[in-house]
Amino acid sequence: MPRTIAGLLGLASLLLVLGAGLVGCASNPPCDTTVTQVQTSQDGCAAATDELDSAREARAELEAEVSATRAELAQLEGQPEVLERRLHELRKGSGR
Repeated sequence: MPRTIAGLLGLASLLLVLGAGLVGCASNPPCDTTVTQVQTSQDGCAAATDELDSAREARAELEAEVSATRAELAQLEGQPEVLERRLHELRKGSGR
């Protein structure tokens, strides 16, 4: 039995390495999947990818619309008389 701390740590390290080596060397169990399951998963992945692409395109369009609206707001900012005239025209056109 080891009487020093170094000997005890060495023994613990050796047991740890040997235990990990024995446990980690097992073979994987066989995979029980069919070709149909794989094809279904691939089709689902392709559909999700297409949906993601269309969502990205829609987001890009919305971001362009938001930036155009922000640019219009920045242009109209500080021009209250133009906005009041525009509001008056809109109210007049709506029958108020």
